[in-house]
Amino acid sequence: MKQFTIFVVAIICGLPFSVNAQQNPPKTGNTQETILRLTPQTADTSKNKGVKSSKGNGDKSGMSHKVYTPEQEAARNFFKNGIQKAKAGDLNGAIDDFTKSLEQVKDANVYIKRGTAYLMIKNYGAAIQDATECLRLQPALFKAYYVRGVGRYETEDYKGAKEDLDLYLGKDRTNPSAFNYMAALLFMDQDFNGALINYNEVVKLDPKFPDIYTNRGMMRHYTLDYKGAIEDYNEALKLTPDNPSAYNNRGAARMMVKELDSAMVDLNKAISLNDKYAQAYDNRGRLKQELGDLAGACADWKIAYANGLVVSNERILKFCK
Repeated sequence: MKQFTIFVVAIICGLPFSVNAQQNPPKTGNTQETILRLTPQTADTSKNKGVKSSKGNGDKSGMSHKVYTPEQEAARNFFKNGIQKAKAGDLNGAIDDFTKSLEQVKDANVYIKRGTAYLMIKNYGAAIQDATECLRLQPALFKAYYVRGVGRYETEDYKGAKEDLDLYLGKDRTNPSAFNYMAALLFMDQDFNGALINYNEVVKLDPKFPDIYTNRGMMRHYTLDYKGAIEDYNEALKLTPDNPSAYNNRGAARMMVKELDSAMVDLNKAISLNDKYAQAYDNRGRLKQELGDLAGACADWKIAYANGLVVSNERILKFCK
């Protein structure tokens, strides 16, 4: 989550406070047999690096010459305090100050900052509400579509998430995280070519984006580009040499191009890194079956099934006594 944290703070610090905002009134949520057991089974979005943003102290309005009402001045001060707390990593403190600012003046930029902070602490419902209020006040502040899209994804409103991310990417195509989420949504719809296109955009924007080569390798595998998948898994292992998913997936791809000895090395390595790795046991069982070792295959499928991979039981019933 470290990369996502950096991104969220960058958004919080990058948007100005506006004195033209509305002021408060006075107080009174079956893999094909030709495709082996790839992991992760769903595209990973848990680690996300963010879009670059301009640096600043948060108050870029250039309106220091204006005379503010007491409410506006109080709102600005709470806003600045929230920015400083966000920079320091105190997201709950930032949320408190942004809330106090909004109690004085309803400002779209403050809503999106608070909504982004809510994303960071996984209060997705509050993030969605803040992004929606931001868009009501300032429809052109399209970053709110990203915040709301991520919130909707994390609350399994995948249709709403896709609508929001489509709108966001129509305006800003510099955010690798947005493409990563879109790829995950297309993967869920089994649009593997579409997911691959979006993962290609992630690689262009950030070649070291977390898990990107493992995920793009999956899409290449699903589109039957096994050699391309192997190349991506090679890159993944350069970045994270002890990644059991990359070893498992590369082993599966190598099986498809009949590099059986290399596949066995990869699957053994995946299991050595995670001795409860059900997909790797299932794949190794298939490889052992291919090599004529049915007893060894059945032993691996039984371990895979014991570790929760239900599909392995089908092979046990079909091939094992």
